[in-house]
Amino acid sequence: MYIHKKELLFPVQVKSPNPAHAAAVLEQFGGANGELKACLQYFAQSFSTPDPAIRDLLMDISTEEISHLEMVGECITQLMGGTDKEQKMEEMGEDERKMSGEGNLLSDAKNQINNMMQFNFNSTVQKSMILDGHGLDFVDSSGTPFTGNFINNVGDLVANLQSDLAAELRAKKVYEELYRHVDDPGAREMFQFLIDREAAHATLFEEAIMRAKEIENKKAHKTGDHVNMYFDLSLGGLAKNEFSFAKQAKVYEGPVEPKE
Repeated sequence: MYIHKKELLFPVQVKSPNPAHAAAVLEQFGGANGELKACLQYFAQSFSTPDPAIRDLLMDISTEEISHLEMVGECITQLMGGTDKEQKMEEMGEDERKMSGEGNLLSDAKNQINNMMQFNFNSTVQKSMILDGHGLDFVDSSGTPFTGNFINNVGDLVANLQSDLAAELRAKKVYEELYRHVDDPGAREMFQFLIDREAAHATLFEEAIMRAKEIENKKAHKTGDHVNMYFDLSLGGLAKNEFSFAKQAKVYEGPVEPKE
């Protein structure tokens, strides 16, 4: 069961509309490392997760990712100029008006956007402004549609969690780049919050991976002698002397000799 509260997890208050910046932030709305991908991935994985604590963690983070998606959608809308202020205020209930706040609705955005359109040739920006009428599509910053192929879900708990850890680190990197390139102070406050949350999720997934390894080791497929080999095929490097696994393994600098 899901219950939606008309309140953002973290306030989003863009100061100035900028369609080019809106197009960039689309990367986290419908992109391969965005919030929709994370939400759906953790949600799907939770059903086949045998450990109740990890299942609950996946559902908690999945639900938080929906809140992140809501924030990103609000940020994009504000960067595109927001909705009509007077009409929106009339249609809103008291809680919604409180959520939006005066800084979230940009009454002069249409004039600013019309001026910017004359100089902006980004196809994603033009599609959002002209074809979609400022509506949000699940596309990335290049206009590529979201696809279920972005979702990683296999029948191995450790593999799933490692994929989740990687997803959080990739998302964190995207938000860091958005922070560098989108100079709106209100948007940057949101980016910083999301950078921090991605880092927190990464830490949680690291702990979950350790827990999952203990579970999976009990039923893991037995490995053979080949697991104790290290192939030093990039000759002259440092890896075989730096990694504990390589130091304890049998080092090969060529093919394995066949058994007689």
